[in-house]
Order: sequence, then C-alpha cells, then structure tokens
Amino acid sequence: MKKQDISQAGVTPIGVQHCAAILSRAALALCLAGGVASAVHAAGTATATPAPEVQVTSRYIIDYEFDWGRDGTYCSTCNSGAGNSRLAYTDLTNNLWVGQVDFQTGKFKPLDGRGQLVDTHTALPTDFGNGPEWMFSALGSQLVYTRYQPDVDPPTADSTGLGIASQNADGTWAAGFLPNGMQRQSPIGTLDLSDTLPRIQYQDYNKVKTYWRQSASSTEAQVPTKGFNGGSRRWVPGTHSIILTGLGTRKTSGQGYRQVYLYDTDTDTLTQITDDASNQVGAMMWQAPEFNNEYVFFTVKDGTQLVVYRKLPNAAGVAAWTPVATLAAPSNSPYIWSPEYFVYNGKSYIFFQMNTTSDSTNLTQPSTLGMMGILPGNSALTLLTPPDAPARVRMDPEYFITAGGPFIYYNRYKLQTDTMPSVPEGVWRVDTQLGGESSTK
Repeated sequence: MKKQDISQAGVTPIGVQHCAAILSRAALALCLAGGVASAVHAAGTATATPAPEVQVTSRYIIDYEFDWGRDGTYCSTCNSGAGNSRLAYTDLTNNLWVGQVDFQTGKFKPLDGRGQLVDTHTALPTDFGNGPEWMFSALGSQLVYTRYQPDVDPPTADSTGLGIASQNADGTWAAGFLPNGMQRQSPIGTLDLSDTLPRIQYQDYNKVKTYWRQSASSTEAQVPTKGFNGGSRRWVPGTHSIILTGLGTRKTSGQGYRQVYLYDTDTDTLTQITDDASNQVGAMMWQAPEFNNEYVFFTVKDGTQLVVYRKLPNAAGVAAWTPVATLAAPSNSPYIWSPEYFVYNGKSYIFFQMNTTSDSTNLTQPSTLGMMGILPGNSALTLLTPPDAPARVRMDPEYFITAGGPFIYYNRYKLQTDTMPSVPEGVWRVDTQLGGESSTK
C-alpha cells in the first residue's frame, strides 16, 4: 500500500547500509502479500528465449503500485488530465510520491518516481507489510495507505490510522485520515472504475482482525474469519467480495490448515472454497476470458504448487471449485512467492518469483521470475529471467501493460555474503514477449 508524501527537495538518498538493514523485514512483508485437474508441471519450456533484464531506475523504490493504466488502456485525460499511467510509492523518509509511467516505453518519469509529493506522514512498507494502494472508482484514482499523526514522534499504535489521498481538479493532492480510522492499518481499496461507492478492507494494528467499510463511511464491519494473521486478502474485481485466507473450519479436511475463503460484504456471507490438508497463500480471483468470463482463482499450496480453480460440476452434478491447472516450480528453485495475474489479448497469465529457499527473508540465495497461463496449452512454466542473468534476489514483481505489451517490474538485489550485506540495484523489468496489442483511448 502507499503512503502520502510532502515535498522532498534536498533529501539525501538513504545509504546502502540502511537499506540492507531493513531488507529482511521488507522481504517477509512484501512476499506474503493470485473439468479434471491437469497434470502437475514439474518444469516448463519457454516458447522463446527470455528477454534481457532492463534497469528502469537505480533508485531504491520498494512496494510501488501502478494506476489502472497498467491494464493496457491509456487515458491521458483521466484524473483531471493527470492520466492513468502512473506509479505510487512511499520512500524511506515516509513521503508518498506519484510519478508517471511512459505508456510507450514503460520508463518511469521522472526516473526516481518523485513526480508529485502527496503526503509526508506515510508508514513505510516495512512497518506493517504493505505500502500505499490505488483505489479506483467513478471518483477517479485515489490512494489509501497507513498514515501516522504528524505530531507524534516516534509513532505509536494510537497514532496510526487509515490515510486517503484524492487528487483535486487543479492536479494537486489532498491527504488526510479517514474518519474513525485510528489504530487501523494496511487498507486495500476496490478497483472498479464504475463503482460510485468504493470500499476498503484493512486490519487492526496487530494483524489479528480484518475489517471493511465504504470509503465514504465511518462505520466498519469485521470479516468473520479465524486464524487470520496478515496473509493474502484481495478484492474480487466486479464484486463486493473479498478473497482471503484463514484457518479451515472444524470437521473439514482443511481444519487446522490455512484455507481460502470468499467473503461477500453485501450479504455478510463467508464461504470456505478450498478444503484439503495443506496451507494456502496468495489467492486472487478474477473473470477469465478463456472460460466465458467465469470467475476463477489461484492459490499457492504449501509454498510450492500454484493451483488454478474453476467451478465445474462434481460427481453429484453440483458446481464445485475444481483444479484446472497446477504448476510446481523447478527443483532448483521450488518455492513460489508473490503471485499475481493479468489479462491480455483474451488470455489470463499468472506471474511470480521462484526461490531456492522457503525463507522469503533469505537474501543469500538467488531467485528468478516465471509465468504461466491457465489453459492446457499454455499452463507450463515460462521462464522470464534470462539463463545468463547474474545471480540476484528478484522480489515483489508487478505488471504493467505498455503499448509494446506486458512488462514485469521487480526489485533486484545483489546477494548477501558472509562479509557483505545485500545491496539494492533499483527497479528492473523484463518483457513477457506476448506482443503489443494493448488499446488506447
């Protein structure tokens, strides 16, 4: 999620030693944030040699998020002329910035992302595990994030609350607290452009309880999950439902294991949608063009298998969530982290990072990036990291669909050794090589 910022003229870049000191916290927080079942793919073969890695900026920018232009529809007149091709992030001195993304090239403008200062009292992504997040609606693009009261130093639980920033007609930003939002953190907003009443979900300070509310309301409601402690939670596009994880209910196969739930905020209905003796994480749900825009979802099972589910009739003829694609990472990097999806040219793709260790905070071992589709013909693993790329930690991948096709952006770090800390190398990206068919308006 994002933080709000204030003018940062003259701020000295944070030193490498300071960056390395917070990386272990950042890694854990940012990685924990999407018929008949197909055969498990132990490793796939890319259709082409992976494209070279390209450095977008040497600036250390963590947990950046893209505006809705990331979906490949460029709108230069949206948001009072500010456009929709933007990124937002909080820097290491609690400032929230919004910068532009060149839709043609995918470059950041300016390169360090510091286009407009939005707020100066934003919580770092490492403080609660998430930075600022975009919220889309008929009101335009807004930012929701964890905010600190400006007159309390150092911040306390009582001085932490839900922040929101909206852009004025003249292009300036107005930032502040949501009413009745203190002692709450890590808000995530709905992402439906036609919605007149966007909603947010968030947690208490200790990440034990999850709440939701309409962003214009001061009344909150608690999501009735058990055992939730900061795992994956996302809005389902086109609905008012949240897909999230919690402990499996009693007398089910998933009892005692983290399972995937769907919670409808309109009806206050909670439904467990996975049920097996494994732990699930990273779930996301969307409408898949491949299946006539039916909803599908993915989850990562026990950290090593990415499973895609679709509702199909079971043996009794009742529609049930059924695995339709399953992928296991290769044996040399068997752990899957930070999965997300995008839809492009009528097909769905899931991208993720692959680690050699189950410890997401381990910065001594390299990681790579991969991608898969959800149809039998494209659900094998496609490697996105070139085979001759240097050994690096690659973390927190995000997508942006440019005029030339989808790019995957990520943070890259030199490996930590016995004598040297991990060194951040800024933001990088790789071309998925899916071609350029994105639309503009």
